[in-house]
Amino acid sequence: MAPPPLAALRTFEVAARHLSFTKAAAELHVTQGAVSQQIKQLEANLGFALFHRGARGLSLTEKGEALAETAHSVFRRLFDKVEELQQPGDGGILTVSASPSLAVKWLIPRLGRFHALHPDIDVRIKPSGLRIDVEAEAGTIDMAIRFGQGPFPGLDATVIMHETVFAVCSPDLLTKGLPLRRPSDLENHTLLHSESTRMEVNSMANWEVWLGILGVPGVDPGQGPSFPNSYMLIQAAIHGQGVALTWATLADDDLRAGRLVRLFDRSIEGSMAYFVLTTKAAARKPKVAAFRDWLVAEGRSFARETARDGAEAEDGVAS
Repeated sequence: MAPPPLAALRTFEVAARHLSFTKAAAELHVTQGAVSQQIKQLEANLGFALFHRGARGLSLTEKGEALAETAHSVFRRLFDKVEELQQPGDGGILTVSASPSLAVKWLIPRLGRFHALHPDIDVRIKPSGLRIDVEAEAGTIDMAIRFGQGPFPGLDATVIMHETVFAVCSPDLLTKGLPLRRPSDLENHTLLHSESTRMEVNSMANWEVWLGILGVPGVDPGQGPSFPNSYMLIQAAIHGQGVALTWATLADDDLRAGRLVRLFDRSIEGSMAYFVLTTKAAARKPKVAAFRDWLVAEGRSFARETARDGAEAEDGVAS
């Protein structure tokens, strides 16, 4: 029996991924009728049905599911290899997806150091805080930096750094407001919240979780305003509107500039970390490897600095 045409298998892979002939046609730049015809011819060639066609749309048959899984893997490997072989060299444009808060507060202040080491690599930041399908976006980004726990099946995932959470406020609030010598003093202060962490009941940056871990009584963890993202939360703290819980990476630039001060001698390391996520093929590109390795080195350096600053904060409180 002759093998089915490769073009028909590719059409099937796209249609199975979308469960839609119309969406498959748009991706392949052909008509919906052409997709339908190729699928019919492929089913005739194979001798079994690939899709159930019902009033609610398409669904894969059992054999269709098995073939779709293999087809996706094979075409992904093929396209990854083509992309790898097309790379012009060590330099070029490197597009990195990162959350706006991480990009503004941690990544961008350090990019000059990378450029000094690799002046031939032009780093372009694509800000996005949304979950991303790295494989599907492989044509528009080279890598993504995301906060999470993993695992990340099918991707090359490298830990940059784990996160630490502590309380911060403006210098004026610390020196001119009511005392802030110990966590129980928060009873007399406004707590600032990020909407995202307020919704995450297990987040170390959630006031209820943080106060519970430290066993601080008498402080209402729900009081105080909320802000849409961590960047706005930190800006509110800088302007003296209250006390914020923040991840170390997001507060670092403002702490060093004196716009924020770190409170108490209490910091908690969370279970999540920042990861560099790429496709297997992208991980082999020299420019991707260079930026990934630089991020790992920066993460290690930052972890040492954070630990040192935390020890100094404890000494300051103790004195």
